Amino acid sequence: MWGDIQSSDAEPHPDGVAWNQIYQYTLQPDNGEVSSQWKLIYQGLFRANQAIERIADIEMDQQLKDRLSKEAHFLRAWWMLRLAKMYGSAPLVTTTLGVSELYIPKSTQDELFAQVESDLLVAETLPDAYDDANVGRATSAAAKTVLAELYMWQKKWSQAEAKLKDIISSNRYQLVDSYASLFDGTTENTKESIFEIQFKANTGKGLGNFSTTYSAPNGEGYVPGGGWGWIRPTQDLVNEYETAPKEDPRLSYSIFRLGDNFEGQVFKDVVNGTGYAVKKWVISGKNGAEIEQNNPWHTSANFTLYRYAEVLLLYAEVLNELGRSSEAVPYINQVRSRPSVDMPRLSTALSKADVFEAIRHERRVEFSFEGKISFDLRRWGIAGEFLRSKDRWHNNTTINPQWSGTFFKFVDGKNEFFPIPQAEIDKSDGTLTQNPGW
Repeated sequence: MWGDIQSSDAEPHPDGVAWNQIYQYTLQPDNGEVSSQWKLIYQGLFRANQAIERIADIEMDQQLKDRLSKEAHFLRAWWMLRLAKMYGSAPLVTTTLGVSELYIPKSTQDELFAQVESDLLVAETLPDAYDDANVGRATSAAAKTVLAELYMWQKKWSQAEAKLKDIISSNRYQLVDSYASLFDGTTENTKESIFEIQFKANTGKGLGNFSTTYSAPNGEGYVPGGGWGWIRPTQDLVNEYETAPKEDPRLSYSIFRLGDNFEGQVFKDVVNGTGYAVKKWVISGKNGAEIEQNNPWHTSANFTLYRYAEVLLLYAEVLNELGRSSEAVPYINQVRSRPSVDMPRLSTALSKADVFEAIRHERRVEFSFEGKISFDLRRWGIAGEFLRSKDRWHNNTTINPQWSGTFFKFVDGKNEFFPIPQAEIDKSDGTLTQNPGW
């Protein structure tokens, strides 16, 4: 939701008032989803801090002990990077706190970034791979990928290049042939997976993936629970997919269009949505993936946070920023050349600006509904420019005259970050201060 609703790619269900405020950039510091995300991040940080502190005192095999500690450092880094990307400045917490210590002043984004780097440098010495009993744990490549992402936020292109090159040259990773199989629960922990959240249904412990119910088209009866359609593709995203000399197959793999057939049922958009619906992770249970038939309708389908396609596109971006545009294009073409996608290859004679545009486009269609696009726009510093552009379907005054060309209310210097939740500021008795513009 966070990576897609903040962009022009997907609109929330009309019932999601807080999400619609986030989508259009009319939210206030008391937005409930902003507050929930803040709490979730600090819960993740607390658990990682607790693990790092307590693992050190356990009497156990030293090699296992070191590995578990490094895994906790990886998870703390991931949560802290998310904190820095979403809120900018925020309290930097690396220890478990007592009740009297809970409210501390904010640290800058640079200070948060520094802690992320420190943790990931510890974590990058994790194993390269695991046995079947430990599959899904953070690896060295996972740590290097997140470290490269961090460096790219900081525009440290050479440092990012080194980490990404290590992953590519290891020859451990490849693109899978079938793009659709990445999202249907039938192929997991593949040669393309860099870091993948492991889910299991029917445990009674809430360990399943809720993405199917959350995203499946509302009222179409495709999945147990019916599908909520909480996130809906927009015409603007559909317009991004290439149609000549052929239509990009990723459109059909990612999005339902009117008349599409899903296991014998025709998509009709019966709840008056956008005319489109998310197809990724829509799982009925007929294809081998496990799914709970009763509330809460969890599936066993994993969710991949980082896959090798992203490593290739990040590497292309780094090479382009380092002035090596002709070297960058083949890595974009690798993603476009996936057998089930097979889009035309790009020329290595493109300019730096054209290569950047190719990367922007490729990331948008390759990672649709994978929580990437809005963070990309912010990292590139073009969020306001992109969302306010007359090229956005939402801002087309002929099609949508009711918005007068100003659907997205993104304000430069303000909306790059979310507000600190007002309840947190109120409880801190003045220790926490609000972000600029809020």
